[in-house]
Amino acid sequence: MTTTNRTPATGTQPVRRGSTDLGRAWVAVASTPVTFFLAFALGEGLYALLGYQPEDANEPWWVALVAGVPAIALFLVPCVAAVWFGNRARVQGRRAALLPMAVGAVLGLWMVVMNVVSLVVT
Repeated sequence: MTTTNRTPATGTQPVRRGSTDLGRAWVAVASTPVTFFLAFALGEGLYALLGYQPEDANEPWWVALVAGVPAIALFLVPCVAAVWFGNRARVQGRRAALLPMAVGAVLGLWMVVMNVVSLVVT
């Protein structure tokens, strides 16, 4: 058995796991605008690959699903990550994690509701 005679530095605190999860939750929230534009480009690209244009609104329902589901899934990745990491940080005692958790949940629900409403209305 080996021992060291080192003492920890004065004033240093151990890194809490909750702070890492809180940071990851905020990074996920901050990445939602990027994934919004990527999801938009993906949806538009899939419409174009299938030979339709979304502004015409004359495509069959399956084209809207084929183009919309991957785009929605891409946008939901950072939203789910914000809720996941925010909840982990909240469980570990970081009350500030409620904010990125709520933002991720609201943005994710907004995207799903808007797409479902636009699919049903047309």
